[in-house]
Amino acid sequence: MIKDLFSFIMDIYRNKKLVLQFSINDFKARYAGSFFGIFWAFINPLVTVLTYWFVFGYGIKAGLTDGKYPFIVFLITGIVPWFFFSDSLTSATNVFREYTYLVKKVVFNIRILPTTKILANLYTHLFFIFITLVICILNGFAPTLQTLQLFYYLICLGAFLTGLTWITTSIQPFLPDVMQFISIILQTVMWTLPVLWSPSQFSPKVVQFLKFNPLYYVIQGYRESFLSEGWFWEHWALGLYFWIFTLGMLLIGSIIFKRLKPHFSDVL
Repeated sequence: MIKDLFSFIMDIYRNKKLVLQFSINDFKARYAGSFFGIFWAFINPLVTVLTYWFVFGYGIKAGLTDGKYPFIVFLITGIVPWFFFSDSLTSATNVFREYTYLVKKVVFNIRILPTTKILANLYTHLFFIFITLVICILNGFAPTLQTLQLFYYLICLGAFLTGLTWITTSIQPFLPDVMQFISIILQTVMWTLPVLWSPSQFSPKVVQFLKFNPLYYVIQGYRESFLSEGWFWEHWALGLYFWIFTLGMLLIGSIIFKRLKPHFSDVL
């Protein structure tokens, strides 16, 4: 098991230049032919953020935040990592069907394809990290040393996505409906994460239950980093749980991929 995982990681490292080039080409090709081109990668998330801001900040006013921060600051510091996660998962899951011609080539190492999708979405994510920092500064939350923890939580999210997409991409050729399942699950999971609500608005027992979702650690970590609310080692127990869970997914994903790979070309 460990050997399979190590082999996966080394393959990605050895092909890092190819992964980078593929991710850039994928990012450009995604919006090729449209009038605004790659600007759609930034326009769509911006519209979503503005919609949530208007509906929940000025419309419904559900009162699920603690009022400690301006709603736009609270919203964007939690929704930016969620955008990266959901976009990467949906695009990577379908990667083998999208690149069928490469899957059927014996000489091409298809292990790197899910990683190229994650990296392609990273470019947009970095842009929104910058936008979030600007919004925080404009609202009086200047970056500090604790803001540098964003790099740590980005690595956390990347590792989690890698393990998860190894599983979903391996299953998708045999179960095309997995994309529909993922869409439904994403809609549900988002509301179980502290994206639009603050943990302080719920009882400790409810929050403790919600922490079983590994993404809770990442979303909350992003917000605390943007707002300089603490250090990641202060949540060592939650961090330990996250990394054990993530390592388990990486191991399972590498095993599933290895066993199903010989049959990909037969079903695609």
